[in-house]
This record gives sequence, structure tokens and C-alpha cells, in this order.
Amino acid sequence: MNNVLIPPEVSVYIGVLVQWGFLMTFLYSLTTSINNPTKQAVWLSLVMVVSYCLSTVIDIYNFSYIELFCYDVATLFFIFFLRYYLPEKRMSTYLLFGLSINSLLFLAMHIDVFVRGNYEPWWFWSFYTVVINIMDIIMVSIFFVKKDFLMLVHATDKWVNGVMRLKQSG
Repeated sequence: MNNVLIPPEVSVYIGVLVQWGFLMTFLYSLTTSINNPTKQAVWLSLVMVVSYCLSTVIDIYNFSYIELFCYDVATLFFIFFLRYYLPEKRMSTYLLFGLSINSLLFLAMHIDVFVRGNYEPWWFWSFYTVVINIMDIIMVSIFFVKKDFLMLVHATDKWVNGVMRLKQSG
């Protein structure tokens, strides 16, 4: 894996910045919910900060994308579990969206590099690098913005309502 798009030294800093972002979301959610009975953002941000901090045990110089895929899938399960107990919909939708995209990209990179044995950079590697970082930024920012800025919840609601109407009519 000597021909990666971003050198491991830079990847470490990007990873630390994302972990710091999730730590700040947790602390921000914790401080804004002190006098507030709803703690959904605290629980969701706690899951994210624990997940991203646990992934620091991966050696950046000697890793496989399947490990990152497993971390994201485990985090997806925790958020699905929390989603049934927490009435918050917006943040969990954005986290599920971001983690799903990230895990699919990790799986695709694993297949490309370790299964197919491709070590020559191509357009997908650039796409992977950009989208992974954008998804991390989106997941961190939803805790601060607290609005459906990508209209994901709106689109999900429309899709679910359309499926329900089809089931009822057919």
C-alpha cells in the first residue's frame, strides 16, 4: 500500500481532527442538555466518540479496510438500537447515512485493494478520499447545525410514506 492517495502521516492528522470533532460534539451536547430533559444528542454523540476513539487502535501504517468496515457496521448497529429508544430522528438519520456510505466505501476499497490486488491509484481512490472526509464532516456538523440541511429526513419520510401508500393500495 505504498501508493495511497493521502500519505499515512496526513491521514493520522485527519483522523485526529475527526475524533476531536466528535469529542467536541459530545461535550457540546452534554453542556447544552444540562437543563434539558432530552439527552438524545448526548447518547448519539457518545456512541460516535467511543466508536471513533476505539478505532485509534488500528495501526495506520498496517491496516485493512475490512477493520474500518467492521467498526462502522458495529456503530451502525448501536445507532439502530438507540434509534428505537430515542425519539430523535434527524441526527440519527444523518449518522446512519454517513456511516452507511463510509462502510460501503471501506468495503469497496477492501475489495479493490485486498481481493482484486489493485495497487495502482485510479478515480475511485480519489472519490473514496473525498467522500469519506465529507461524510465525517457532515456527521460532526449535524450535532451543531441541528437542521435537515441535506433534506435527508424529508426524503426518507417521503420515501416511507410512498412505500406505505403502495402497501395500502396494493
